[in-house]
This record gives sequence, C-alpha cells and structure tokens, in this order.
Amino acid sequence: MITLSQIPGRTTTINEEEYLFFSGYSYLGLGLNKGFTNLVKEGIDKYGVVYPSSRISNTPLDLYKEFEEKLAAFTHTKASASFSSGFLSARTAVEVVSAKMNVYSLLHTHPASSAFNGIQSIDQTKNWKHFLKERKENKEFRFAIVADSIYPTPGQINDFSFLNQTAADFNITLIIDDSHGIGWMGDEGEGIISQLKLPSNIELLLNFSLSKAFHMNGGAICGSQNWIEEVKKHVNYTTSTPMMPSLAYAWLHADEICKEQRTKLRQNIIYLQKLTSNFTFVNNGGTPVFVINKKNLAGYLLQNKILISSFGYPQPEDDAVNRIVVNALHLKTDLEKVAELINRF
Repeated sequence: MITLSQIPGRTTTINEEEYLFFSGYSYLGLGLNKGFTNLVKEGIDKYGVVYPSSRISNTPLDLYKEFEEKLAAFTHTKASASFSSGFLSARTAVEVVSAKMNVYSLLHTHPASSAFNGIQSIDQTKNWKHFLKERKENKEFRFAIVADSIYPTPGQINDFSFLNQTAADFNITLIIDDSHGIGWMGDEGEGIISQLKLPSNIELLLNFSLSKAFHMNGGAICGSQNWIEEVKKHVNYTTSTPMMPSLAYAWLHADEICKEQRTKLRQNIIYLQKLTSNFTFVNNGGTPVFVINKKNLAGYLLQNKILISSFGYPQPEDDAVNRIVVNALHLKTDLEKVAELINRF
C-alpha cells in the first residue's frame, strides 16, 4: 500500500519524486480541471460545503430538485433520486425492489447490490433459459435481476443481449449499477443506456456512483416515476443527508467541460488500445481499464516511476489484479511509456 498526500491526476508525488499515475478512477479528470473546480468554489460560495438536513426537511434546497431532474434527462429516464454515495444508491435500489419481488444477481455484481439477504446468484451465460424455465414452473413471472454495466476486473462492458431470449409472459425489473459507465460511455456520457435494447417486458432501473467519472461524492437512482416515488419513500433517502451541494451545482453547469474531457478520455483509450493491440497479456473491452496479466508487474512499474492499481479485489485476500486506469489528463507520451515498459517486463 502506498499512501498519497495530495490529489493525484496524470501524476502524483511520492517521497518528493513524480510518478505517472494510472490508479484510482476519476475518468474525466475533473478533480484537477480548473474550470470544474472553479464551479465547485462557486457552489461553496452560494450553498456552503454541506447541507446538513434530511431529504424530507421542511426547508429543502431547490438545487437538488434541479439536479435530480437533470440526472433523469441525462440518463433518458423519467425521474431520479440522488444520494450521498454510490454505495447507498445501489443498496437502496435493491432494498426498494426486493420489497416488491425476488431479486437475483448476475455473476460479478458489486457487493453493494449483490451482498443482500435473500439474493441468489445466477450465471446468465449458461443457465438463462433454464433459469426462466424454473421461474415458470414456480409460477414466478415477476422478479428482478441486478447486475453491473461493466466488469472492471477484465475491463469489459457486460453484454445484456441474452435478455432478448426472455418470453413475453415474464415481467422483469433490471437493476443495473452503471458506476463505471456513466459519464463517459455513449454520445453524451449517458452510460450503459446508450447500448441497451431491452424487450418491452423488461423495465430498467439504473443506479450509479458519481465519483468514478465525475469526481463527486454522490450517487443516484434513475428510472420510472413509480420506482423513484418508492425510492423517495425509503428511509435511506428520507433521513439521509444529501451530497455536497457545491458538487451538484458544479455538475449542473459543467456540460461543456465534461464533453471536452470525455473526448480526451476516448482518445486516450483508443491510443492505448492501439499501443497494446499485440499484447496477449492485456485485456480491454473498450473501457478506461486495462488489465495486465503479469505477476509482479506493479513493483516493476513502481521502480520506473509509474503507479498502477494493484490489489486483491473484491476481497483483500484475493490475488492482486493489475489494472492500468486511464483518465482524460494523460498525455500520449504517458501512454507510450507505460505500454513500452509493460511490453518489456
């Protein structure tokens, strides 16, 4: 473990020496974007650092209503509810839906959504038809599936096309955690919804962290008006403190900044894909995360002034996963250096 003493971007400082930084997330690099941080400062001047009030207070900030309306429009959904963290939004989505129907988890779903009492895990790639047959035999035609939009360990976008095999007599709520897709995937950064073509009998309920791309402590649930009304009745929403108002304010006014940073990030992803196209030990599915299947790589790169993500996941005792995490701040020369060293190792 390497403890940092300042915010990292394309680089970080360790023992007064500069290292290239390919760890963490903050895909759009907004934490070190002056335009964005100036908006945060404007938000602090207007709304303060924290609004220490429950969501059902008799004196709510109008800011959060505007924020949630824009989140819904951004994700092409009818309504949204914002939270102080992505974990809380994911857990709340599952709790609300599980009160109405059984919830089943696809493999490799984040514990925020899947580690919930009563949720069973299924392998959709092998058993979806068999699973539906079992549900039909049990006369269970209404249930929910929870999944992640992206599996970040191999850096791949999950394929939901298997859902097209679902018979019309089923009524399914699909809960997708889009934490690693929202903000950069899609023409406008709208996330996994840009790639989904769901049958009419499958209803989407999105949740996500705002930290992975937007560098904001916060989360949200987006979906139908009915589902969001249920979410806003839940204790996790009604009694919790909202995310920092200055961050919500900044996001509301950062469309052009996010667009510019999204373009830079996509260019970096494409360039590193090109540089590593002949590396059989590099896995990437079009995301900002490149997994390197070489043991002890992290130590070698550290000796060469490059810090990558390398730790056991999802449990600390698991084998370390080496990940090169690209952000919008990286330069072409940064990508060329890390690719050269990985190939040399």
